[in-house]
Amino acid sequence: MNYVIAILVFGLLIFVHEMGHFLVAKACGINVLQFTIGFGPAIFKKKIGHTLYALRLLPIGGAVMMQGEGADEEELLASGEKPDLSELPPGGSYADASKLKRFLVMIAGVTMNFLLALFILFILILPGEYKIEPVIDSFMEGFPYAASDNGGVGFEEGDRLIRINDFRIYTMNDFSMAMAYDADAHYDVTLMRGGKKIRLQNYEMHPTIYDEENGGYLYGFRLASVEVGLFGKIGYAFRNAKSNLQSAVLGLKMLLTGQVGTGDMMGTVGIANEMGQLARTSMSSMWYFVAYISVNLAFVNLLPLPVLDGGKILFLLLELIRGKKLDPKYEMAASLVSLALLLGLFLFITYHDVLRIIH
Repeated sequence: MNYVIAILVFGLLIFVHEMGHFLVAKACGINVLQFTIGFGPAIFKKKIGHTLYALRLLPIGGAVMMQGEGADEEELLASGEKPDLSELPPGGSYADASKLKRFLVMIAGVTMNFLLALFILFILILPGEYKIEPVIDSFMEGFPYAASDNGGVGFEEGDRLIRINDFRIYTMNDFSMAMAYDADAHYDVTLMRGGKKIRLQNYEMHPTIYDEENGGYLYGFRLASVEVGLFGKIGYAFRNAKSNLQSAVLGLKMLLTGQVGTGDMMGTVGIANEMGQLARTSMSSMWYFVAYISVNLAFVNLLPLPVLDGGKILFLLLELIRGKKLDPKYEMAASLVSLALLLGLFLFITYHDVLRIIH
């Protein structure tokens, strides 16, 4: 059941991403040869107009193949269906489209994934009448970091948490991650107090207040619960999405700096297992996780690797700087190399996912 849920969710994320490319390409007058969900042999395919729509066996990706993008040279990439170019309306080649149109087509997929995450978060937030703001509402008994007890250096009720080290505080989850991130418990804290920014530099804090209800230790303050209307919920959903994006960016930073290893990453098998466990516990938790994955998918696709949307945007930027297009053979070679690297990383992460599940 875990994998049924995962396939449906992955299918949704891929469909939304590719639909972004498809709709903008159509709006820009570019001929779409194929709209594909999945890879490998076709389970279902149907040609409507000059576009072939296909659902394929392996639900690990998708593609929108456009005229002039390289997919119409001999056969459509990884599909075996040869397009009849004589049927296509004239002037619809991606290669001949303006730089702006090509940029809009490439950015549309990640935009749709971000909008999907916003929509999911908004629906999850919609029933509630209150939201938790990163504003200190009150202190618990024994709180040791009040400014009044430390010569004016510390926290006051009403302080809004803005930033802790590299973490912008959009939600309480950002606060928890920021506090866990620094092993020696020294933090550069930025607060907003009475319209002014207050900075506590190299400020040492430890969880010292015991939570009798839930067990474990807390830092000793409560955040404000604020009544919120429709537009406030939209804003809150946007802040949650930005929090997810921040987590993705910092995750990549930690990977590149060696603070986490590739063995600590989660791939499709690990994500499927996590979704299944969350679905059994709480469907809302599962959908929060789906929103997080959707934002991560948008971020990863913007990385400047030739096989990804970010790489294609990079090629557009190089074309803008050079004043002429890059030789297609170099672009294809770079795409194949980056594809091989990504597939190798995918297999490596999947291997570690399976090991974690077994153990």
